[in-house]
Amino acid sequence: MILEGNELVPTTVPAEKAKPDWRALFIFNLYRLTVAIIFVISVSSRFSPSFLGQFDNKLFLVTGFLYSGFAILCIFCIKKKWPRFNLQVLEQFLLDIVAITLLMHASGGVNSGLGLLFIIAIAGASLLREGRMAFFFAAIASLSVLLHVTLADIYNWFSHPSYTHAGMLGVTFFVTAFLVHTLAKKVRASEALAKQRGDHLRYLSKLNAEIVQNIQSGIVVIDIVNRISLFNEAALSLLGLEQQPNGRTLNSVAPELFEQLKSWKNKGKAQVLSPLFRPSAGEVDVIATFKELKRGDTATVLIMLEDATLTAQRVQQLKLASLGRLTASIAHEIRNPLGAISHAGQLLAESPDISKADARLTQIIANNSLRVNTIIENVLQLSRRKEANTECFDLRHYLKTYYDEFLIEQGLNQSDIVLYVHSTPLMVYFDQQQLYQVLYNLCENGLRYSEGTPLLELTAGINEESNRPYLEVLDHGKGMTTEVKEQIFEPFFTTESKGTGLGLYITRELCEENKASLHLVSSVDTGSCFRIYFSSGFQDN
Repeated sequence: MILEGNELVPTTVPAEKAKPDWRALFIFNLYRLTVAIIFVISVSSRFSPSFLGQFDNKLFLVTGFLYSGFAILCIFCIKKKWPRFNLQVLEQFLLDIVAITLLMHASGGVNSGLGLLFIIAIAGASLLREGRMAFFFAAIASLSVLLHVTLADIYNWFSHPSYTHAGMLGVTFFVTAFLVHTLAKKVRASEALAKQRGDHLRYLSKLNAEIVQNIQSGIVVIDIVNRISLFNEAALSLLGLEQQPNGRTLNSVAPELFEQLKSWKNKGKAQVLSPLFRPSAGEVDVIATFKELKRGDTATVLIMLEDATLTAQRVQQLKLASLGRLTASIAHEIRNPLGAISHAGQLLAESPDISKADARLTQIIANNSLRVNTIIENVLQLSRRKEANTECFDLRHYLKTYYDEFLIEQGLNQSDIVLYVHSTPLMVYFDQQQLYQVLYNLCENGLRYSEGTPLLELTAGINEESNRPYLEVLDHGKGMTTEVKEQIFEPFFTTESKGTGLGLYITRELCEENKASLHLVSSVDTGSCFRIYFSSGFQDN
């Protein structure tokens, strides 16, 4: 068979050899046993038609008893599947010929009508055997009937020999064999086609299941009463769930997603894409896409979940590309005049006749020139940033080394910064040089606003829900307003008059480059807390 479009088409490849149908053989023996018992009971009770056993009543009863015993023995052999299937079919058919011939003889020969039992035996045996065995069975039955008629004529058993009747039976046997052979051939071809289509459908079903479970997008399918019928592994991860929720309602599993679904339905199902939302148990922002699937009178809803950070990465890549083109065009145009302004300011400051007021102005020129140059350097760093050299290391040892260096560099005491680390190894994947820059930006930002004691708290551990390593940087400042929190990671946004607004933006970009995520998890009156979720294995890479 080959697949053309959506249909299976037969090829010239030979069909598989049919497997032995022991169940059909068992049913045929039940028929044989039933016929034998009916004959014996009807003749013994004298309620049978007059022609049954009219020539030799004793022979009819003995044959009936032996025929029923033979059927019981065959059922036992079928249960044991011994001897082999084809041999059993042949032996049982030959014994059928002998038994039916004796019953027919005891009832007055072919005129009794019992010769019709040969047709059922031929049909049953032909269905159970492949190839042209049907014609062999028909030939054996025809020879048996002709031999019986001939012997009856020679020994004058009956008053009128029925050669014509025997000939008609023989023709009927061969017609039956031909029809059954043709039908059996078509049935086996249909079974083979159905089996191959069934195998193909099972393969497609398994393939679809594998695709659904391994696709990076989360997939959720709900029925008309909002009960979940499909939920893949990516959806579990994005929604922060631990077990498959199939059969439960969406509202009980992911209330935030259920609210997005209700909003989509209330808007007339026109807005396919939902706004960003954060599941209560999740760690990333999620975008949901809704699509209604109709099947007859029923309808289901397909929900596609995407990690918003991936979309954000694409946007940031476009933004970085734009920044790269921008810096390439303005570097020469700005730096040369900026260098001239800075140099002129330095020469003016070195003049012996300059007044104190003018000296203050030259200092303003130098400071702002330095600030503009810093902005250009940061933008150039974004556009020229090298690909992360991710490596696996123990976060505990790295933090202890960084902690000692940062205290010396900032001139701080050990009481100013407190480090809490996990008791077991915390293996993470990150570029160590880029992690240094991330920590430096976060710690410097915290020191700028912290007013309490200690100034900073660094905490490293493992999140119990996601089993991912994390690192927190907590300061003890005044916190942030809602407006500031919404824009804290935007480029060039700053609340400091001397700030460039690129520190936290660069920090988050470096985290995403290393497949980590940076979040502002709290910002209250007692300070702000930034948390980094690290990648913990090669599977995340």
